Order: sequence, then structure tokens, then C-alpha cells
Amino acid sequence: MKQIHLLACTTVVAFCLGAPAAASERAPFSVGPITARPGEMASGLLQVPAGMDGGTFIPVTVFHGARPGVVLALIAGNHGYEYAPILALRRIRPRLEPKEMAGTVIVVHVANVPSFLKRTIYYGPVDGKNLNRVYPGKVDGTVSERIA
Repeated sequence: MKQIHLLACTTVVAFCLGAPAAASERAPFSVGPITARPGEMASGLLQVPAGMDGGTFIPVTVFHGARPGVVLALIAGNHGYEYAPILALRRIRPRLEPKEMAGTVIVVHVANVPSFLKRTIYYGPVDGKNLNRVYPGKVDGTVSERIA
């Protein structure tokens, strides 16, 4: 089972990884607990466990194409008050058909849910940190650092 860890430095980020092995060897694709088989879509939540200041979740959808190809990650909502990228990803979602696709598309609908829910522009409401400035993050850090 192939897994990927997401890393974003701007509000909407796209990156490509190498093409997977031959179609006969294609396996399901997982992002944390969210797993999509070839030709399928799967949605769910990545849990960011509570630390020194509380936890959160990140909504993600994986479109795993029927044929091999590159991996594209689209990440919106690093800043909770920047709605345009979040709305753009909502418009893309119904247009992707995994049975007709090659490769995999990972959609992170809102990376910084605490900021989105509290309508803060640049800084997280829990720890006062800018998600774009704490990458690559810290497993034992504040909530923004754990999101990163």
C-alpha cells in the first residue's frame, strides 16, 4: 500500500511524484487512514492528535485513477480566511472521475481547520502561529506545527 505525507508551503500547492509501477502491480493508495483502490475515490479525515493545546482534523479526498500516473496534491486552506482556493477545490471535486483517470489526485480541502472555523486570516487561533511559517512542523509541537 503506497502512502504519502503532505507538505504545503502556499495556499494551493501542487506537486508530482514519480509514476507508480505497471498496472498489474497497482495497489490501493492511502493518505493516513483514507484508502482508495484503483478507479475509486475515498474521503475522510486525518486526525491531528491533541498535544499541548488540543487537536483537530483535516478533510481529505483521494482520487486514485484506474491507470498508473503521477500523484498531484492540491492543498487549500493554509490560511483559514482565504476562501478562493477552498471554493476552487469544491468545484474540482465533482469533475474528477477516477475510473477515467491516470494517476492520483489528493485534495486537502482545508489544511488549517482551526483557522477556518475561527475566521482568522494568518495566525492560528489556538497557538498564534502562521501555518505557512512552521513547515516542516513538529510532532510534539503546537497544533499548527502538528498540522504541518
